[in-house]
Amino acid sequence: MSRYLDSLPHPWTRDDIEKAIIANFTEARDAIEETPGGRLWQSFADLRDSRWMLQEAITDLLDEISLFGDRSLDPSFWHQAESAELHKRAVKRYIFNATSSVMALVDHARNFQKSYPVHGYVAQLNKSFAVPGLHSFLQCFRNYNTHWRVAEANWNINKDFLTGVRGARFVVSKRELNRWSGWCVRAREYIQRAPDPVDIYNVFSAYRKSVHDFYSWHSGALLDQYASTYQPYLEYKRLHEGLLKKYHWNMLISHAPASAQSIRLSRQAFHHETAGDSAGPGTSKRSAGRCGHYNVGNAGLLQS
Repeated sequence: MSRYLDSLPHPWTRDDIEKAIIANFTEARDAIEETPGGRLWQSFADLRDSRWMLQEAITDLLDEISLFGDRSLDPSFWHQAESAELHKRAVKRYIFNATSSVMALVDHARNFQKSYPVHGYVAQLNKSFAVPGLHSFLQCFRNYNTHWRVAEANWNINKDFLTGVRGARFVVSKRELNRWSGWCVRAREYIQRAPDPVDIYNVFSAYRKSVHDFYSWHSGALLDQYASTYQPYLEYKRLHEGLLKKYHWNMLISHAPASAQSIRLSRQAFHHETAGDSAGPGTSKRSAGRCGHYNVGNAGLLQS
C-alpha cells in the first residue's frame, strides 16, 4: 500500500502534509525523508559526521602531544613510573584512530561525489591538498598501521640554548617507516623529502588544515549547486514539525484541569512572537491578535 504523500505531485502543501499525518504520521515523516532532497540532506549529514570524526581524532592526537610537552616540563614527571610510556602508548593509539578516520572520510567523500557531483571538485582537491604526497602518505600510513604494525612514535625533546625555546615532539624515523614495503610511489617520495625523523604533529596538523580548506569549499559549493533539490525538503520538514507542535499543544490543552480559565504561554515566548512590533497606535491591535492565537480558554484549542 503506497503512502499518501507518494500519490501527490510536488510541491506538497501544508494541507497535503497534514492529511498525510492524520492518515499515518510515521509514513508521513518517512515520505518526507525519502524525497530527493531528504536523501541528499542525509548523505550530506553522514559526510559531515565523517569529517567531524577525523577532526576529533586528529585533535586528540595533537592534544596528547601538547599535553606531554607541558607535563614533561615538571621534573617530578620523570620520577613517576611509566609516565612517558603512558603518553607514548596514547599517541600510538591516536595515530591509529586518525589514520583510520582519514581513510573513512576518503571513501565516504568518493561515494558522495559519485551520487552528487560538485563542479570543480578535482581542481579544488588538488588546490587544498597542495603538499606533494602528504595525502598518499597518510593513506599508506593507515595500511601500515592496520596491516603491518601500529606505528611506534618516540618522544623527542630539544632545547635551543641560544633562544631558550624547548620543543617536545613525537617522531617516527625514516628507517622505521622504510622497513615496510607497502608504500606507494608518492608516499615514498614524501618520506624521502621529509626531515628525519618525521614529526607526527606537523604531519597531521598540515593535513587537518587541508581537510578544513577543502570541505569548507565543498559545503558551500554543494549547497549552492543543489539548492533546488534540498530546499523543498527543508520546507516540508518545517511544515511537518510545525504541525506536530500544534498537535502537541492541543493535547496538553485538552487535558488541562476544568477549573483553568486560560492557558498562557510564557512571557518569554510571547515577547519573542511580538518582538517585531513597534510602539504606536497599531501595536495593541496586533498584539491582541497574537494573544488571541495563544491565549485560550479551558475549552479552546490552538489553531494553526
